[in-house]
Amino acid sequence: MPRKSKSKSSPKSKSLKSLSPVPGSPVGVPLTTQSSNQSGTILFSIVIWIIALIINVYALVWIMKLEAIPECKCSDNWMRLYIKYFLHVYIPILIISIILYVYLYLSGLAPNDLNNNGVFVAYRMFVGIVGLFGFANMIIAIVFINKLKEINCECSEDVKREIYFIYNIVLASFMAIIILLGLMAVPIAILSMRK
Repeated sequence: MPRKSKSKSSPKSKSLKSLSPVPGSPVGVPLTTQSSNQSGTILFSIVIWIIALIINVYALVWIMKLEAIPECKCSDNWMRLYIKYFLHVYIPILIISIILYVYLYLSGLAPNDLNNNGVFVAYRMFVGIVGLFGFANMIIAIVFINKLKEINCECSEDVKREIYFIYNIVLASFMAIIILLGLMAVPIAILSMRK
């Protein structure tokens, strides 16, 4: 007597069938490629950039206030001008980066998923170039605000000045740690290559 075969599908296969496939990919591969670690990193980046945006906008407001005070001659030099123009370029970059990473977070993509996009690659190169000017801005801002404090420039005194000063000190500290760790890694890499 022939045996009737009941096809019992496992719960796993039912859940795989319910997923909509990505065009051109095997059935059952979800659209999102982002792991929980990547989404956490992206979310952390968004929060940090929002904080940086707020601080830099306040710094620009402070610089514009200094320019609006004609009697504030103690702050009138090339460093103030450099910071102002840098912030005019850097603030839109922060806004674009926040929007881009919010898009990545909501769509479940990782930043590396956009490496084939020519516009994104060009944007990353532009951000890298601006980063060099940002390194200079960090040093200039620390020196500029420190000089204002030394000469007791009363018209420049503001909470925004202090926040921007602390922000740049923190950035400089992180940069110093990264450079120090990089320098420490060189001998270790050389020793591991010799073995």
